[in-house]
Amino acid sequence: MTAAPGADAAAVSASGTDTVSAIDSALSADAVSATDAARARLAARQTELLTALVAGGPVPPGFDPAQVRAQATGLAAKRRDTAAKVVPDLPRLLGAQYGPLFLAYARGNPQTGGYRADARAFAEWALTGRPEPSEDQRRDLERWLRPAPEDRSERRPGPLARLRRALRPGREA
Repeated sequence: MTAAPGADAAAVSASGTDTVSAIDSALSADAVSATDAARARLAARQTELLTALVAGGPVPPGFDPAQVRAQATGLAAKRRDTAAKVVPDLPRLLGAQYGPLFLAYARGNPQTGGYRADARAFAEWALTGRPEPSEDQRRDLERWLRPAPEDRSERRPGPLARLRRALRPGREA
């Protein structure tokens, strides 16, 4: 749009800018809603795939079921091995049953916390799961889950307690 000689160029420019701004706003509102819809669809698909991989959910359409099962098994094995490294007592207490039991647990129980919390949840599950643990395993698992209170009078103070004692006011270095 060109301004006639003597016309107010600023007014013409402002009205043209207003029209462009209105069109840009309308286009960006449509783009934002389309982007939001695409993000929501992607999030739903990701949730479906994640559920299939770590929580035993159905394989979403468009994915190879054999590949998803293979990946799910690999992720469960990695989870089992990491829990065993974080809490080595569990494989020692359960022996050869640890691996198959943990994989059965992992199929129906997605990890919700860290590996230590996952190991505790697994131990609780193993106490009530199938097959039943032997009496020795049950006793050892319960002892591991609920240790007896320590007698603090026989325990040596740790490094932090020794440091606090050394830094107390009135104590000479």
